[in-house]
Amino acid sequence: MLDYRRFKEINDLFAAGRTEQARHLLMELQSRCIALRDEMERLKVQIRTFEDILYLSKNLSRENGFYWLTTPGVRQGPFCPQCYDTMGALIRLEKEDYALCCPYCGQRHALPRPPVAHAPAGRMARIIPFVR
Repeated sequence: MLDYRRFKEINDLFAAGRTEQARHLLMELQSRCIALRDEMERLKVQIRTFEDILYLSKNLSRENGFYWLTTPGVRQGPFCPQCYDTMGALIRLEKEDYALCCPYCGQRHALPRPPVAHAPAGRMARIIPFVR
């Protein structure tokens, strides 16, 4: 933290004609100010990182073995489970033939099968015989 009394001390040293001491204190104050700015930038990056982690924890879900990201109005994905589980990277899977392939790790995943609609239990189709 900056000690604002140092500014008055530097001013008093300049007024008294002790410029060398004043310059020395001014350089020390400048060095502290630069260090504080660097720390602020580092903390801003850290806050952005934590905000991204929080956003992913709220909006990332796993369905049928794949990761999906839900953003306002759009569902994005699927993302490679191998890359996310090992590196935390969201790599979108690409469709190739009858599989989904990760362009980064090369892992192939079978396409998820669409859900099969089952007839309600107890109601079977009735066969009507044709008259000959």
